[in-house]
Amino acid sequence: MKKKLFQIVLPFLLPVLPVAGQEDIDEFLRNQPIIDVHIHITKGYTDNEDYNKLNPDIDIAKIEWMSQRFDQNNIVLALGGGPMKYAKLWPKLDDRHWSGPRLPCNPLREQDEPCESELPDLKELDSLFANGTFRYLGETSFHSMGIHPADERFDPYWELAEKYQIPIGFHADAGPFKRNMAETPNWNEEYGNPLLLLPVLKKYPDLKIYLMHYPGRYFEECIEVMKKYDQVYCEITAVSMFAPKERWEPKVKKLYDEGLGDRLMFGSDYVGTIRKNIEIIYNLEWLTEHQKRDVYYNNAARFLNLSEEQIKKHYEMVE
Repeated sequence: MKKKLFQIVLPFLLPVLPVAGQEDIDEFLRNQPIIDVHIHITKGYTDNEDYNKLNPDIDIAKIEWMSQRFDQNNIVLALGGGPMKYAKLWPKLDDRHWSGPRLPCNPLREQDEPCESELPDLKELDSLFANGTFRYLGETSFHSMGIHPADERFDPYWELAEKYQIPIGFHADAGPFKRNMAETPNWNEEYGNPLLLLPVLKKYPDLKIYLMHYPGRYFEECIEVMKKYDQVYCEITAVSMFAPKERWEPKVKKLYDEGLGDRLMFGSDYVGTIRKNIEIIYNLEWLTEHQKRDVYYNNAARFLNLSEEQIKKHYEMVE
């Protein structure tokens, strides 16, 4: 049912974009690696016709389908969080995934199944970070759970993330506005405000955080936090997919006007929309070719402190 609703509503929500010729985009992307900093790791869904016939094991089928999407769109690395069970499984089957737990997970939310505990066991998480099994933390769901980001319960997790330099994806918007209230009875959109991270960053100044869904409701606040902390980056998923271009594009332009454009990274967020998000970046006519390549890859490579060897491998993967 959810899948059918998405299929019906989506065409009416998508903004009308000036579309470059597909051959032009394909030529631009030739030998261009892309890092996707926003995917969702979940169980497989048996009613999803995109992948439910790929493998008898529906969980494996979803991973195989995602891998095909990566192959088709030059995705060489992807950051994604979800239930511990699947965050462990996905990188085993495709090492392009940098995975980790959603923080906190929601036991009422189907996408978070299985969610045995809202917060992962610290000793286990420390071990998974230390041995490289987990390399990510997020997406945060403070707003959907109604929990303040600076709640002291999260201090040990910030400490671990700082210790291992784990990238954290912070949901920095008030949406999504269509939601299942039964899954999110404690929803508080104010907890998506990135200014609430300031006491956290003051206490853990070396945290590697990026703000998801710029330029939504808190776009000014995002800029304020980014100006205070050089290691804070952002990405523009969802807003650029579902809001009119004239509403969000000037705010992305402001990001560059404020000297923060070199901290904008590529993300897709919604399953199956990698290509659409690639086109959104490509169709920002005022971006130079070099800036577009920075968004697709270079900015994230710097944010993640990728080595020259890793970068070389990524380029070889798309030759």
